[in-house]
Parts: sequence; structure tokens; C-alpha cells
Amino acid sequence: YVTAIAGNADSGGAAAKIRTGGVTPEAFPTPRHVAEFIHACAAAQVPFKATAGLHHPVRGEHRLTYEANSPRGVMHGFLNLFLAAALARARRLDVAATVAVLEDTSPDSFRFTDDGASWRNHTIDLVSLAKVREAFALGFGSCSFDEPVEDLKGLGLL
Repeated sequence: YVTAIAGNADSGGAAAKIRTGGVTPEAFPTPRHVAEFIHACAAAQVPFKATAGLHHPVRGEHRLTYEANSPRGVMHGFLNLFLAAALARARRLDVAATVAVLEDTSPDSFRFTDDGASWRNHTIDLVSLAKVREAFALGFGSCSFDEPVEDLKGLGLL
């Protein structure tokens, strides 16, 4: 689908979309699948957005719905996703390393400064990060506004 968008001269600002979760564990694509999607978009110069399942900044196990007896599953983190995309696009991080960013469950692996961001020893400057955000990794949808904000506050990022 990514190549179809890229090959359509009439796409007029069209972007790809990846569904990154749902209400069952099976609804979550593997980190490998997400990494391959990111790289396909980067290769075709197609921007993307992500929807579903991105309630938390960093990958981890969480309840999949707001019901008390909700099943639990590993959810992708939106910081993982967007830093993986930024590093893949701007720093040419390969698929295996992109998978590693997506799989990381340690908040300490992600650093943010006035100059940019980093995952472990891979860095991206603020100007490059802004370009990726503007023209490649466009945004994400979440069923919750409060969860992402509260989690970011808990990590000291807000």
C-alpha cells in the first residue's frame, strides 16, 4: 500500500496509516512489522500516522481496555515509535536496530535535551527531529488524552 500511495501522482498529501494495537493482544503488530512499515514509508518518501494502542510513552504490558477485567498485553510506546521513525529516516538506522528501539521497555534508554533526542547511543538533533515530525512521522491517535500526559509527567518529560 505504501508504494501505491507513493506512485499516485494525485495523492495530494496522502499518508500511510499503521494500526498499532486494539482490544486484544493479537491486534498488536510485531515490532518487526512496525519497523518494516517505517522503512517502507521512508524508502517511498511517504509520511505516516499511527492509530490505536499508543496510550503509553514506552513499550510495556498494560490493560488493553478500561474494563476492570480487561486482558493485558504488551503495547507499543509512542516514544519508541516516533524515535524509531526519526532515527530510521534521518539517521538511516537499519531494520534490526529499528526493531530494537521498538522493543525497548526501559524509559532510561530514551533521552531528551534542548539539542535533540537519543535512544541509547543513537542521537538526532532538534532540527532533524522537527523535519521528521513535519514531513514523515506526522502524529498518532489515542483513545485517551490523560494516559499519555500522565505517563509523560511520571517520566519527568512534562
